[in-house]
This record gives sequence, C-alpha cells and structure tokens, in this order.
Amino acid sequence: MKKSVSLLPAMALSVAFLAACTDDSSSGSNPSATDLGQSSSSTDLQVPTSSDITPNSSSEIAPSSSSAAPEVPETVNPADIVLDEAGFADIQYVYRSLQPNEKAIFLLRHAERTSSVKKTAPLTEDGEEQALSVGRKLVGNDEFTFTHTDFTRTYLTCQNIAIGRGQATFPNDTNDTFTEAWYISNDSLLKEYSKNPSSSNMVISNWSYTGEFADAFYDFNTKNEEMLNLLMSYYATPSRVKVICSHDNFLVPLTVYLTNKAVNLRLYEDNKKWLNYLAGVAIITSDTGERRIYAIKGLDSGVR
Repeated sequence: MKKSVSLLPAMALSVAFLAACTDDSSSGSNPSATDLGQSSSSTDLQVPTSSDITPNSSSEIAPSSSSAAPEVPETVNPADIVLDEAGFADIQYVYRSLQPNEKAIFLLRHAERTSSVKKTAPLTEDGEEQALSVGRKLVGNDEFTFTHTDFTRTYLTCQNIAIGRGQATFPNDTNDTFTEAWYISNDSLLKEYSKNPSSSNMVISNWSYTGEFADAFYDFNTKNEEMLNLLMSYYATPSRVKVICSHDNFLVPLTVYLTNKAVNLRLYEDNKKWLNYLAGVAIITSDTGERRIYAIKGLDSGVR
C-alpha cells in the first residue's frame, strides 16, 4: 500500500537559476507495457533534512522558521495561457487553468543536481530552492501525489515541490519506467552514435524530430502512444494532480511527440535548445475525455 509521510511547510526561498547540464538517466533494458504498475514500489519515508540522503533512508525534518502558507492563486482561463518562443507555458498558469472536471499529470525533469551522474547524486542547494519555488507556484487546495524514478535527485525534487506547496503529507512512489530505457532498443548502437563530438542528448534530439539514428530506438510514434496510454491509467486514481519527476532523455522525445513537435528542443540545431531543469509536459484530461497538452516550465525558461 502506498503510504504518505508528514511534511512541514518550508521557509520561502528565492529561486536561483543555473544553466542545465546533461542528465544521465540509466538506459538498461526496455520496460514492458505492464511495468507502469508492476515496477512501482511504495515507500514509507521520513523526510530527509539534507540532499545527500538516498530515497530509501530516513530522518526527521527540521522545523521551518515560517509556517505561513502562500496565498492560493486565482484561476486562469485556458485560453489565456501564453507560450514562450520555445513553446513552453509557465506551470503556474497551467495549474491555475484546471477546470473542476479536469485532472492533470505534470511530468518534470528533476531540479539541478551535483556534477555526479550516479543514482545517489543529490540536488545542489540551488536545485532544492528551484524545486521549492515550483512548489510555491502550485499552491492550491489539491493534495498532489508524486512518482519519481529510483534516483535521489528525482525523489528530492518531488519532496521539495511538496514542501514548497505546504503539503502536510508526501504521497510518493518509485517507478523506473520513466527513464530513457523506454525508448532505446540498441544501447550499444546509441553509445556508438553518441561518441564525440556528438552526445546522447544530441542523438535523442535529432531522432525525436528527424528520425535519424532510428535503428538505436523503438518506433517513435508507437512507443510514445504506448506511454501516453499508460499515463492515462493515473486518471482512474483519486488524486487530481500527479507529479512525475524524471530525466531529460526520457522527457524530450515524449514532450516533442505530445506537442506535435511544436516545442523547440532541437539541440542538433542550437546547443541552447535542451530541456531545462523542472521543465517537461503537462497532460490535462476532463471527465469527458477532452485533453489539453502543454510543454511546461517551472523556472524562467524551459530550455537551458
């Protein structure tokens, strides 16, 4: 059974933006279509006080110096949501646009991590502040639930978003379906294509838009449609809003597909067009099956 842990509201911190860097979400073998449910493991966690704690450890959280919750934002008409030049909408406006009969899934890249790419690599202090600031953008009457991969940085991103929202609990689970392994059919070939002067980011960006390097991946449309169908299973749960914290090499092809290539993550054309921290895609679905999809940014920019 999924369990929740108590959180205390955090002291307001100003966000410090740093440029995004390459993420190393493990590839490994491709998850099956049933892994969305079967690979999930619920965690019964006390909330860590520092970012050097792994997702399976626990400790008490230090009391906050301020318990005042941010004011609940006003609502936004969906027609008033504005996209920036790269095709991203601010996550705050997307959340505030939720209608009474709608539910949302926010899939986000984790916040800024340290230079290590290991699973246990924590967030930097700036990364913690970034995640807290996104949580403050998402203050509302809904209690969010969270899913993260088996990486300390995705777990801590979810945790700090929950703290920033002022949630009393942190309902979360672990699911490694949401990594780049979902798309990769030939890991050795991808590594060969990614040798200098290229990179796995460059290869994945190119494949997502042009289909180049396709023999290293499963079929682009098929795998994205399969992932979308799996994500839709979350709409059967009571939670109105689900946050999934993942990695850039998973989120780039998914975001490109779901926005019909309208979002600009063409790293192979411009080395500044790569997914920023706390950016990704939102899927909003009504009880009648109508769907709204946005590329979303939690920081000032959706690209680095």
